[in-house]
This record gives sequence, structure tokens and C-alpha cells, in this order.
Amino acid sequence: MPEPTGDDEPEVQGAQAVPAEAPDPAEELERMRESYLRLAADFENFKRRRAQEAQEQARYGAEGMLRAILPVLDNLERALSHIPEDASDGLAEGLRLTVRQLEEALRSEGVGRIPAVGGAFDPRLHEAVATVPGQPAGQVVSEYLPGYRLHDRVVRAAQVAVGGGQGQSRDAVDEVGSGGEPYEAGPG
Repeated sequence: MPEPTGDDEPEVQGAQAVPAEAPDPAEELERMRESYLRLAADFENFKRRRAQEAQEQARYGAEGMLRAILPVLDNLERALSHIPEDASDGLAEGLRLTVRQLEEALRSEGVGRIPAVGGAFDPRLHEAVATVPGQPAGQVVSEYLPGYRLHDRVVRAAQVAVGGGQGQSRDAVDEVGSGGEPYEAGPG
């Protein structure tokens, strides 16, 4: 066997070595440019989504806290409904002031009560928990639990009784709440 010298290249048997073509610089540049444009567009979309999410978080971030506070407001209003209008003792005045301040604080943060009684039933805003025969069909007759919005988002739908129209065969008002207990009609 002959001894290899440093100048000799190894032989390739059965195949010839094909020199790799150098990529065309113009094509490579165009490919990189398109890749850059896609990446830049993706990044702009990402920034826009993050800004939108931050804006939504700032606008609706208090929704969880609001859901926790609404039952407290409901209970304060129930307590207030049992105090005579002409009561002027410290407890009555303190309770009225507390409810008023809480309502003003909620209003200042974009919370509003959903109108119900006398209006048309809207399933996006109202939850029908009873029907009242003999009342105009589709009209909200009474409100059991007020509904609230945070800006334009419904946080809690108003629980209402809706008129069943003239041709209803039911003789009684169906007033069953979520726990199977009758709702106590509050003010409104």
C-alpha cells in the first residue's frame, strides 16, 4: 500500500465530489429581509396585544373586588329598607350615609346599577327568576336583586320578575331563587 503524502487528497470511490453552490447573495438578502419583516410585524402585534391587555386590566381589574363588595351593599340596602323613612337616630343616619358613600365610591369607579323595573326584559342584563301572569309579556315587573355593570361589562345581572302576558295558564307567581327559597321582594 502506498504511503499517503500531505499533498494527496483522499479518494472518493463510486461518487464524485460535487462542489456546493454558493448561495446567491441577492436571494439570501431577500430571504433575510422577509424574515426580518415577519419578525418586526410579530413584535408590533405583540406590543399592541400587551397594550390592549394592560388597558383592559386597568379598566376591568376591579371586577373581582366588585363581586365581593356587591353582597355587602345588598345587605346594607336590606337593612336600610327596614328603617322607617322618618327615623333620624344616629344608627339610621349612619347607615344611610354609609350606603350613600359606598354607592358614590362605586359610581366614581365606573360601576352603575342596571335599570330594571318598567323596562323591557333583556337577557344580557336581566335574569328572570319569576313570571307574573296578567302583566305585559316581556316587561320587568319587579326586581329581587339589583344588577350592576362595570363600565360596559355586566358584573351581575339583575334578578327580576317578568310579565307573562294575558294568556298564561299559571295562577301563581313562580318566585324560587337559587337556593330553592322564595325571594323577599325588596325596595324597587
